[in-house]
Parts: sequence; C-alpha cells; structure tokens
Amino acid sequence: MCVKSASDAFEQARTRLAQGVRVLVVTHARPDGDALGSAVALATAGRAAGKEVQIIVPDVIPGRYEFLFDRRRPAPPEQFDTFAARADVILVLDTCAHAQLDELAGPLGKYRQKTVVVDHHATRDDVGAVQWVDTSAAATGVMVCELLGALGWALEPTVVEALMVAITSDTGWLRFANTDGRALRAVALLVDEGARPDEIYAKLHESDSIGRLRLLQRMLGSLELHSDDKLAVMTLLKDDFAQAGAAYAETENLVNEAFRLKSVEAVILLVEMEGAVRISLRSNGGVDVAELAERFGGGGHARAAGARITDDIDLVKQRFISAVDEELRSWG
Repeated sequence: MCVKSASDAFEQARTRLAQGVRVLVVTHARPDGDALGSAVALATAGRAAGKEVQIIVPDVIPGRYEFLFDRRRPAPPEQFDTFAARADVILVLDTCAHAQLDELAGPLGKYRQKTVVVDHHATRDDVGAVQWVDTSAAATGVMVCELLGALGWALEPTVVEALMVAITSDTGWLRFANTDGRALRAVALLVDEGARPDEIYAKLHESDSIGRLRLLQRMLGSLELHSDDKLAVMTLLKDDFAQAGAAYAETENLVNEAFRLKSVEAVILLVEMEGAVRISLRSNGGVDVAELAERFGGGGHARAAGARITDDIDLVKQRFISAVDEELRSWG
C-alpha cells in the first residue's frame, strides 16, 4: 500500500470519496499521461468499490493513451452539467487552474462546494472546496496511489497500469529530477501488483505515428539558440501540422528534445493554433519557468510550465525569449 499523506486536505478528500456514491472525474485540457492515467485509475478502482464514476476530459485524448480507455470512454464535455448535477463528488485531477479547464471552468464554478482537487502543480485557483495540492509529489498519479491505499480500493490490473502511465509520464520514465523515493516506492508497489514496465513503455514510446515523427523533424528544423546557447527556441506553425499529417495532441514531450544539447538550460516551444499560441517552457532547474508562465497567465512547475496567448506568434516568441534571457543572465 502506498504511504498515506498526513495533510488535512488529504483526509477531507478521502472522506468525501469514501462517502460519495456518484463521482464525476474531470481533468485538464491538452491532457497528458499523468492526468489521464490518474483519472482512469481512480474511476476504475471506484467502480470496483461500488461507486458510480464518470470521466470527462475537455479535449482530444492523444492517440498514445487510447489504450487506457479500452473498457469505457469518457463522456463528452457537453454532458458536464448533467453529470455534475447528479454527482456527490466532482474530482478534479492534475490541475487547480481555471485556465487549464477550458470550457469546463465556468460551469464547474456552480459546483464548487462538492468539488475536490487532487493536484501537484504550484499554480492554483479557487477551484474546489477541498484542494489537496502537494507540490512535493512527482506526479498526481503518486497522490492517487496514496489515496486509493487509504480508501482501501483494490489495485486491479487496469488500475495498476494506469497509475504506472501516470507516474512514469510525469517523471520522464523515472529520469527527471522530480523522481524521488516516494515516486519509486509507488512504482515498486505497482510492479509488485503486476505492472509490466516493458509493455507499458512500448505502448507509450514505441507506438508513434508517422505524423508525429515528421512533426519532430519540422520542429527540430526550426531550432534556434539564444543566450550564449543556453536557450533553445522551437516553433510549430499550423502549416507544419498539415504538412506532417499530425494532430496537435501529438506534440506532448517534444519540447524535451532540445535538452539533448549539452549547453541548453531552458527551452521554449511555441505552437501556433487557431486563434492562439501555446507555449511550453522547460528548465534544467536554473530558471523557474512556472514563475515566468504566470506572468503571461499560465502556470505549472518550476521546471515545466506553459501558457496560452492570443497574439501573433512572432511577437509572443520575442516576449518569451526576452523574459527567459533576462532570467538566464541574472542566474548565470
């Protein structure tokens, strides 16, 4: 069993889930492995414990995570009010920021009193009456593992696989600096419970589409180095997606490719979308990119953050280059 957290918010979250019968699980737009794995694990374990659980994701699910939903698909965002009105508990996973909830942010506000947040990001809004936010956790999947242990809900094979996806996704397959003993203990438990790291790795990282590989090629072709080669900047335009035959959801983790360069300490990836620019920021620890993202209405972790801005991509690019360059020079 995963080690139990001692916080009051943890206990409140556990109590509400234990007492509630109908649970609605929600996660953020542009969902990653941590968000989706955590949601599937909680929903599957909850159903096995006799709960009525529904998942809603306010965005397209990336193809690499489709295998998590072989048993049951999420409900469409348009049905949020229907499920939210009936739910005893609305559980928001892997975000505590209105900006990341997209079209669900407004409707969710009506149900604040029965909303519980489980998240590990530093950026937070007043999303729920109970907010268990633990920035020391390597992944929301670690927190969900602990929550399931405290609830006494069974770790059946689907739950174990989903939690492994969650934890390994947010730790870069246990190679990122956030990988700690707590995360490794959770992974050890999951392996003991039957998780197959080799099979899960193949599903996640050896099943890319041709389009994603072509998109990677185009992204690397845009690479620029700034700030004495400490800052890598890459862009993906709408035309790049059309030419590569790739979907926007296939950009996950591409930003990390620039860290193959020894000199690079921070990375900016700008993705041109319809009516907006999505910015992904990464750091090796010298620059707090969460603080930078918050200046532009975004948020995240000190080493991984992002924002979404409605403006010309070239103007956005120059603003972020200037901001990161300033931080790099003050740090260096």
